[in-house]
Amino acid sequence: MHPDELLEQLKANANTRKQKNLDLIHAVCREQYERGSKDFSVATISRIAQERGGPATSTIHNKTGDDFKGLIKAWATHTGGVTRKVRKATNNPVWDVLDRIPDPAVRSVMGAVLAENKKLRGEVNLLKQHANIVIDYRDTSGEGAGSARSGDYLPADFGLTDSEKEALRHAISMKLFKEEGWKEDKHGRILTEKGSPIFRIGFATAIRKILGEPQVSDATDASRRIGVAKGRFDATDVE
Repeated sequence: MHPDELLEQLKANANTRKQKNLDLIHAVCREQYERGSKDFSVATISRIAQERGGPATSTIHNKTGDDFKGLIKAWATHTGGVTRKVRKATNNPVWDVLDRIPDPAVRSVMGAVLAENKKLRGEVNLLKQHANIVIDYRDTSGEGAGSARSGDYLPADFGLTDSEKEALRHAISMKLFKEEGWKEDKHGRILTEKGSPIFRIGFATAIRKILGEPQVSDATDASRRIGVAKGRFDATDVE
């Protein structure tokens, strides 16, 4: 049936508002034909019509929009057009199969699944490109700050120069402790000989984490290290 004839039939049983919308859809379809376009999809026709005060895409897609869809389809049939947007040419056979799904709801769901799959594949490929990343397994929660973990992790690269690393080592070195009369408690705090804190809790343990060095297990070990160092330096002083 010619679109003009169908329009008259549809308007015969429609109220004034619907008649106006049918005339608008009819006019938009005619313009599509006159400009040589084959696109008579609901998305395109409704977008143009809505810009002119016509029905929204959701209205046409609903059951109450069957007359609008029928008129659009009549124009597509009359002019050799298509009622679904033509996807840009692609070499992906998966998308070609998607275009063959007639139900728009199923097609939409499957399209979302395929898009998510494509996204995940991209993330996997990105990870493959960085397969040589070194993962730092050291405990950063602070709960395990007092336990030694040498050998079960790789030091993180903080971008420090050798002189900067050496400066950090010196800050918690036995030599400096001996010279200043300092000591380290089990919480990584640096204290004076009288027990007054110089650096707060976690100072020494934080530096060891940065340097990738094992932690002192307890205050006794720390004192033992200080004692050993003191003896070593005393011996050196004697020499």
